[in-house]
Amino acid sequence: MPATSSPEAPQGLRRELVVLKGAARSGVAAAVVLLLGVLLGAGPAAAYWAAYGKGSATAAVATLLPPTNLVVTAGSGSTVAVSWTGSAGAVVPAGYYVTRTSGSTTTAACGSSASSLVTGTSCSDASVPDGTFQYRVTAVYRSWTAASGASGAVTVSTLAKLAFTAQPSASVTAGSAISTLTVQLQTAGGVPLLTGGVQVAIGIGTNPGGGTLSGTLTATTNPNGVATFSGLSIDKAGAGYTLAASSTGYSGAVSTGFSVSPAAATKLVVTAGSSLAGTASSAALLGPVTLQRQDAYGNPVTAGTTAISLASSSATGSFSASANGAKATSVSIAAGAVSASFFFGDTKAGTATITAAATGLSSPAPVTASITAAAPGKLKFDAVPASVPKNVSITPPVTVHILDAFGNATDSTAAVAIQSTCTLKTTSTLTVPAVSGTASFPDLQIAGKATGCTLTATSGTLAADTSNAFNVE
Repeated sequence: MPATSSPEAPQGLRRELVVLKGAARSGVAAAVVLLLGVLLGAGPAAAYWAAYGKGSATAAVATLLPPTNLVVTAGSGSTVAVSWTGSAGAVVPAGYYVTRTSGSTTTAACGSSASSLVTGTSCSDASVPDGTFQYRVTAVYRSWTAASGASGAVTVSTLAKLAFTAQPSASVTAGSAISTLTVQLQTAGGVPLLTGGVQVAIGIGTNPGGGTLSGTLTATTNPNGVATFSGLSIDKAGAGYTLAASSTGYSGAVSTGFSVSPAAATKLVVTAGSSLAGTASSAALLGPVTLQRQDAYGNPVTAGTTAISLASSSATGSFSASANGAKATSVSIAAGAVSASFFFGDTKAGTATITAAATGLSSPAPVTASITAAAPGKLKFDAVPASVPKNVSITPPVTVHILDAFGNATDSTAAVAIQSTCTLKTTSTLTVPAVSGTASFPDLQIAGKATGCTLTATSGTLAADTSNAFNVE
């Protein structure tokens, strides 16, 4: 659009306007308003131009990448070391700020913030409170930010600690003193604390044998911060014991592992078969009775060979090292073993007391064997009077017992029958059932006088019996 002016512009001004007009045509949009006050003595003038154009352009776009390989490590006291790999890519961050999170609470770390950046790739976070934390690092470039993932958890504890500076021996004997132990007060970083008067307690940590720790179980630290324990002992054998030290305000300490071995054998103990029960037998079938050698603390002992003699209060009792084995009056505990067993038998019904003894060892409590009759096996008459009257019931009544094979009374109820070498009256009762193993014949009579009479008792397959001879007057 042509420029207009009133009045006509001077030559110099016209050249200026031509240049501007040409510039507008080249695609540079401009609107020029010239207010001329006084120019070359001319009066005020005004002018404008309008220009139009179009086009396109491109610009490179880059991305700020987050830091990686975030590592956190709890150091001594309340300081956490934080390190990471810087952001890769074309956009180089101006720096980083660090945060730590516990639960739902996030706070600035390493003295950094969004406006106070760490320019390196590591920092130390000091004065961290006790707790467990995760860290993040955020890269910053102008208004751009890129945060790392969360670190692994790190736990901070400002408690001082205990440390064993003299450990127990690798192996000790039950009931004997453990080597002298010392426990040192230390900082969390392991620097000794020279603090006296602190009470330290000691006890069993891992207890594989169920033992009891004896001795003085508390000690007070000396001016060097050391508590000393001597004369401690454990009564039960086992492998893998540890001791644990504790003190208020200090994290505890656990000793190295050690084993407790049995002391010398002092006694025999019945560990199985303390009471026996069975039927009469000529073979040793009852058992087994197990005898174990132990130290004073009840630990089984494997060392040496121990011969054990056996005895019974019953003259008819017998022993064997195995069920129904050869008879023996002793057994032995072999080296490397802790016990020996035996079996018992007796042909006599009743109660038998069994004792065991070994040289140098206290004897175990006696074993009681209760023997009952075996199965019914035979009949047995009580004595018949040497002379009885004819045609009168024999007094006292004739009695027959049902016994086992060893002569022990039974409680059989089997029927018993009587016969005689002399004539029995027909009114006599000749078969009666036994009551608790005894058959009684109260009306047994012999008809007429006779000499050398005998009676015979029978009952099924039981062995029969014949009475003593008697005369009838």
